[in-house]
Amino acid sequence: MKNLNGRVVLVTGAAGGIGMATCARLLREGARVVATDLDTGPLDALASAGLVSLAGDITDPDLVPRCVALAVQQFGCLDAAFLNAGVECRAAPLDATPLEEFDRVFAVNVRSIFVSAQALVSHFKQAGNGGNLLFMSSIAGLRGSATTAVYNASKHAVIGLAKSLALEVGGFGIRSNVLCPGTVNTRMMRSLEASIGSAMAMDAEDLRTQMAGANALGRYAEPDEVAALAVWLLSDEAGYCHGEVFTIGGGMMAAG
Repeated sequence: MKNLNGRVVLVTGAAGGIGMATCARLLREGARVVATDLDTGPLDALASAGLVSLAGDITDPDLVPRCVALAVQQFGCLDAAFLNAGVECRAAPLDATPLEEFDRVFAVNVRSIFVSAQALVSHFKQAGNGGNLLFMSSIAGLRGSATTAVYNASKHAVIGLAKSLALEVGGFGIRSNVLCPGTVNTRMMRSLEASIGSAMAMDAEDLRTQMAGANALGRYAEPDEVAALAVWLLSDEAGYCHGEVFTIGGGMMAAG
């Protein structure tokens, strides 16, 4: 991948399915990775390949500044960040969703993205070498879904933030793009299948079959497939991609 060798990349939500796959692929491309998640134990196997990790709660506004400091301490700089950390909602009709659920999901999926982007943009401007921000949203950020309004609203918000930021930071050589996966074979999807299935009085396995069948390819994505697009967007091969929203949904969006 063009100009990833030696680059330093921060990945949040790094111990999840897509996060782990992205870290591993970045390392194979020669990048050095600073990874953070609540539990960084699953990342230990990647430590010998050029990854350093910092455990922490992404809703802590000091976490990403600490990750930036760690990158500079360990590797001398920070070139890019994949703001991948996120949480699913508990599926329920809107009028049966507690305000506490809205606050929980937005704290992780929106507020943490906002404060992380603030810290990273400030660092990139001060360093004066440009930068690259990739925001994790979802195809749920481009459409509505019954019983998951809170999650969908949070992912819509990420897209609005990233696109607005792109208009502010392009002149500083800082890129801002959004990644929107569809259904991916991860722990989060298992949780959503169970939660949505319960809300719709459907068996989770039957719901999984139905959701996979809704894609033109007839299956879920694997984390490595999403990681491949994420790493390309973090590389200089995507150097003219800015303010863009990239879907990876197996044909889910083909019908408009």
